[in-house]
Amino acid sequence: MRLAQLRWLILGLLFLSTVINYLDRQALSVLLPTLRADLGLTSADYGAITMVFMLAYTVAQLGAGMVIDKIGTRRSFGYFVVGWSLSAMAHAFARGAMSLGVFRCLLALSEAGNWPAGAKAVARWFPAQRRGMAMAVFDSGAALGAVLAPPLVALLTLWFGWRAAFGGTAVLGFLWLVAWLKVYDEPEQHVWLSPGDRAAVLAEVGPVPKKSGGFGAALRGMIGAGTVWGMLATRMLATPVWWFYVFWLPDYLSKARGFSLKDIGFYGWIPYLTVDFGKMAGGMTSDWLLARGMGDLFARKVVMVCGGLMMSAGLMVVGAPTPAAAIAWVCVATFGFGMWSANIYALHADIFPAQSLATAVGFTGMGSSIGGALFTYIAGQIVDKAGYGLVFWTIGILPLLACLTLVFCVSRIKQIRETGTKQEN
Repeated sequence: MRLAQLRWLILGLLFLSTVINYLDRQALSVLLPTLRADLGLTSADYGAITMVFMLAYTVAQLGAGMVIDKIGTRRSFGYFVVGWSLSAMAHAFARGAMSLGVFRCLLALSEAGNWPAGAKAVARWFPAQRRGMAMAVFDSGAALGAVLAPPLVALLTLWFGWRAAFGGTAVLGFLWLVAWLKVYDEPEQHVWLSPGDRAAVLAEVGPVPKKSGGFGAALRGMIGAGTVWGMLATRMLATPVWWFYVFWLPDYLSKARGFSLKDIGFYGWIPYLTVDFGKMAGGMTSDWLLARGMGDLFARKVVMVCGGLMMSAGLMVVGAPTPAAAIAWVCVATFGFGMWSANIYALHADIFPAQSLATAVGFTGMGSSIGGALFTYIAGQIVDKAGYGLVFWTIGILPLLACLTLVFCVSRIKQIRETGTKQEN
């Protein structure tokens, strides 16, 4: 098999893992109106459950990144997918808020491995000038999973009941695992590559340097770099916007705009589709700027700031005169998040070396999870008491703060050592 074909086959599997990840994750939010009646869930219960998910996700991301850097992408990714598929299936046995919280915690602990593993796989197989688009394709699976979840979960629920809907999405992970173990390996040892193609990809991305130090050495090496903390803060401010639309948009459409479960199945997927368009646009734009001589960090930041400004469209949603207008403003915000998201992972790959990339993605991902956990919990309290107005104002302002942090607090790290860092100011 030729190098180009193998690259796209691997990228296709990374895309599908992210689709499945979000199908399993999004099923609960689609079913929330049904579970309110069947299990007696309140908005505060749901906010607490999503906070448990996000807190577990926060803890797991750093550990997942270190595991990936330690034992390799191929094996660790398989473990994570099996774990989250079993956890998603367990949701079918929920009896109330407590059991749902336990199952969501288990789901978060395993789903956290998807992004550090996928980002590292992309960095190992794609050169910098093609990495923005590759990261966009991999990451766009999240939006497609969110697009497919409302109609698929609604259909399974209407036909077989909500418990079968949880089990139906979970089966897909086991099918994916068979293909992953067949296809993926590191460039240095992939048996499907000719010697010439193997030399070509290693010339573009380089071999993974030998690790010095034991488990967690990469984290110890980067912990003192200001850029690492700047990236963490940036993700903490921006990512809650996406989590809000993932966890709360179906409920907003139901409570504030009068949508039925059938209506959510018909229309609730549209904002998530625009995320994919934003990711493709963001990835292609930053790669285009790099190809024309712009510096990699500057190119990524330009596109991300444009996306951040579009994310602030959440300010317009509550005052929209019609449900269609409200969804249109949400689509502007989710398109902007897509532009942002496609480049945040490429920015990691531009800054951090391959041997510590998964750890870096996991560490900064803690920021996005902490922000998401706090915001989803607070949103549940606010929605029960005052509705959605203040919540949408908040998710309109957070992206602007994220842009300021990105511009002024993120720069290039020249070298990461086992103890200490050097940072280019």
